[in-house]
Amino acid sequence: MKRFFPSLLFSVFFLFVSEARCESREWTSSDGKKIVGTILDLEADTVKLETDRGVFDLPLSRLSEADQTFAKSWATEKEEMAVKEDQAEGKTTAPGIGNFGDLKLGEWPQYVTADLEVDTIKTVEGEELAAIQEESSGEGGEEDGELFVYRTPNFEFHAPDRLSVSVVRDFARIFEATYQFIDQMPLGLAPSPSANGFYPTKLYMTEDDYFADGGSPGSGGQMSWQRRGNELSSLIKVPLPNLGVEYTGTRFVVDSNKRSTILTHEIAHQVMMRWLMTPMPTWLSEGIAEVVSCQEYSNGRFKLSSMDRAIVEDVTYGQGRDFTMVNLEKLINISHRQWSDELAEGNGGINYRSANVLAYFFLRLDGEGDAAHLVEFIKELPSSREEDLPALQEKHILRGRSYEDLQEELAKAWRSQGLKIEFLEGTSEG
Repeated sequence: MKRFFPSLLFSVFFLFVSEARCESREWTSSDGKKIVGTILDLEADTVKLETDRGVFDLPLSRLSEADQTFAKSWATEKEEMAVKEDQAEGKTTAPGIGNFGDLKLGEWPQYVTADLEVDTIKTVEGEELAAIQEESSGEGGEEDGELFVYRTPNFEFHAPDRLSVSVVRDFARIFEATYQFIDQMPLGLAPSPSANGFYPTKLYMTEDDYFADGGSPGSGGQMSWQRRGNELSSLIKVPLPNLGVEYTGTRFVVDSNKRSTILTHEIAHQVMMRWLMTPMPTWLSEGIAEVVSCQEYSNGRFKLSSMDRAIVEDVTYGQGRDFTMVNLEKLINISHRQWSDELAEGNGGINYRSANVLAYFFLRLDGEGDAAHLVEFIKELPSSREEDLPALQEKHILRGRSYEDLQEELAKAWRSQGLKIEFLEGTSEG
């Protein structure tokens, strides 16, 4: 989720609940109607409520803003508890973390390109297509009309109309380029798709179709994911026009340079999905997605030769070189709940920009500039618990420095990149 623009993309993260919040409560629909019920589940964009009249599935977007916030917060607590239970039993939440021993730390590519040719795209047909459509219908997906499914090397696109493979190639380049960006970061994040080997995206002909299927009001798309045991699944929903695809009346055409930085942010989250199930701190998961989304992009290629300059332009809106940042004690210790609460209150934009600056500092500017300490931190996350996070951040992130010392080092490092930073007062509340 990123910033507060009319085309805002919403993410549904960390689907969890606590026993204390399972009580019955009054829910209000967007048109003011009320119902008393107990939330049983939040899956993708549907809330399951148990009432005196039975169990009902309600689109999240049909509920009041306050109830949407409550449902997402409820789901976050539920998944946090599930992760802690697995960790207590010694279960891993991020299998196959990659071979860190072979990493060449600090070697960043100058460019990341999605070499996506027409012959690498598959149109799914026959029994395999029928199985996908049946599964989609069973999960509240496409129930009527035709379904067309296209696969690129790492992504699967579900469309309500037939698209040429060249059109799929053109808009899929941003997805594949973002995958390559995460994969080629010298961190060993080792992207791992869903069980069938692809990251799924559901496409809509129009924004009206998207909103009718539960798209969050005012959004330009959204990414949701859930955890079932040790299996993770995710789904991006986006209208075709927001990918630069337009229907002329006779054929589909693509503006291959059109890109939403908000969409790129969400694709980055989808590609990093399994790492989000570790105790990865919010500043780092959001910060990496911000670093990716603000880089210069054109026609399937990210330019990474001036990453610092792209971030300066992003956090200052291109209006100078001064940036007021969240103080590091708060930012490094901010919880998922606090981040979400500040976002819902309309005060979350500065958190994203601050996370961008902080994440890049540890990627390229801290220590020897090779991200070695950040890699060691990430390596410990899959075998750690939420309560271990403060000690891990003290060990690998602070490394004996006070927050004031770290702020001075960060400000000095960024000053050499042309960004003058001041810090807000106040510390973490949660």
